[in-house]
Amino acid sequence: LASSPASLELFDSRLLEGLKGRRVLAPLLIEGTKQSEMSDCTNFADLERTNAGGGGRACGEFESECFDAGRLKSKFGIDAGSHVWFEINPSGNKLYKLCLSYIGRACQGNLQSFFPVQRHNHGDSAAALFSDECTAVVEAHFGLGSVEFQHADANGRSHTIKAVHQRRGPVVGTKYAPAMYTNLVLFVEGKENRAVLVHFCKSLIDEAEKTRNNSFNIFRWNLGDGYWNSVVTKGGRSVESVVLPSETKDKLIQDMGKFLSRSTYDFYVKHGIPYKRSYLFYGVPGAGKTSLLQAIAAKYRRNLCFMQPTDPRFTDDTLQDAISDAPGKALIVLEDVDALFGADRSLSNKKMSITFTGLLNALDGVANEDGQIFVLTTNYREKLDSALIRNGRVDMHVEFKHAQPEQMAMLFLQFYPQQPPEVGKNFADAVVEVLGGKEVNMAALQHYFVGKIDCSAEEAISGVKAILEDLMEKNAAEKEEQTKKDGVKKDDKKGDGKKKTGKAKANNINIHIHTGKDESSSSGSESDSE
Repeated sequence: LASSPASLELFDSRLLEGLKGRRVLAPLLIEGTKQSEMSDCTNFADLERTNAGGGGRACGEFESECFDAGRLKSKFGIDAGSHVWFEINPSGNKLYKLCLSYIGRACQGNLQSFFPVQRHNHGDSAAALFSDECTAVVEAHFGLGSVEFQHADANGRSHTIKAVHQRRGPVVGTKYAPAMYTNLVLFVEGKENRAVLVHFCKSLIDEAEKTRNNSFNIFRWNLGDGYWNSVVTKGGRSVESVVLPSETKDKLIQDMGKFLSRSTYDFYVKHGIPYKRSYLFYGVPGAGKTSLLQAIAAKYRRNLCFMQPTDPRFTDDTLQDAISDAPGKALIVLEDVDALFGADRSLSNKKMSITFTGLLNALDGVANEDGQIFVLTTNYREKLDSALIRNGRVDMHVEFKHAQPEQMAMLFLQFYPQQPPEVGKNFADAVVEVLGGKEVNMAALQHYFVGKIDCSAEEAISGVKAILEDLMEKNAAEKEEQTKKDGVKKDDKKGDGKKKTGKAKANNINIHIHTGKDESSSSGSESDSE
């Protein structure tokens, strides 16, 4: 429309006719369009709508554009008519933080305005933990104002990118605190250079999501701002260090390795099958689900993305957006999926907004990125609806059981690697004997070894009775807690019964029938005639 003034005038006149009486929008449209005295750009005159010399400001309560073209040229020397730009908003856009962080580092010598961001240094955990110095790190991010920096495009040519970080609009109340509309606008000269800004933004995202050897990134869905927040990059552990039955571990690793091969991808594409894989990790708590997830993420260099959509603000659309916007090479974990819906598809928490159909659609979504791996975790597979874990939606079920003798021996040898395998078997036999048919999980065994950190292998074997004692103490505590819960439920039921009884009494209607008397007996009292 901007290239055809006649069409633009006709459009404006008809739109104004349709918007008569609409108070909020009218001020942005009824003002005359005139060229700013500070710019010779005729194609961008619409950016400079003024109100009686308002200096390019849109009149009314709201801004009409992402920047003030007249002020942009007068203060920062940027002529909008010769540039192309990206507007990046804080809300729901991780690029905003990535840009401010990068510009703060790259342009620190040319900047005067910064704002501090505190984080903790996770790079060298040992140095941080055993040093007298504070582990907090303060990063100086790009503050309000303008700055220029160089960026090489995909072909290696250098371009000047101009960044303007500004606040616009009135102060408004939010859920947390007063706020002003803030944005970051990136400019590059030449209307044909949009690809330069695309390449710059993509390079920031690629760097943030890059997985490195023997490490993995952990992301959590930021429900307030609507994007995946990078929590930390952690050093990976080997799959061999995860103590699981060999059959279970080998079967999973073989399946995932085959899925991530190029030949499998070509097969899926050829047959029109969505290229994704889903696993159900189920079984007793403390059996190694989380440990295996971290080992897999490190082995296959996946971004580990945790999500638990029980928050009432988590809708079907939010879930779909989260999965669609997941980082590349994502391993998406839906933790404790049994906490969402029961076997009859009823909500486990009545305050939740997500629906069972929405969950299925999100897992099956055609808009999901190729190569995504889903892991659903639960301690109670029997509580899940069969539609959620059917073939095609969940490709493999991986059971995590109580510690088996094989695992007991393997764990012993991890803590005492200098001992021969037969000593590990002796430890397993001693544990099985002292338990007398009772079962223990791997977390309890690891807890036992941590307590024996200064003990010899012989002392660890001779002291296995402590495992049984700890187990009995734990079971007694759980039984006591369950008794308390049952008592509360009984009290609640009694209270509900009293409420119902009280309500029934309140609704009782007492009817008094007054019978007529002979006139001769009219001298009787009124109470006698009731």
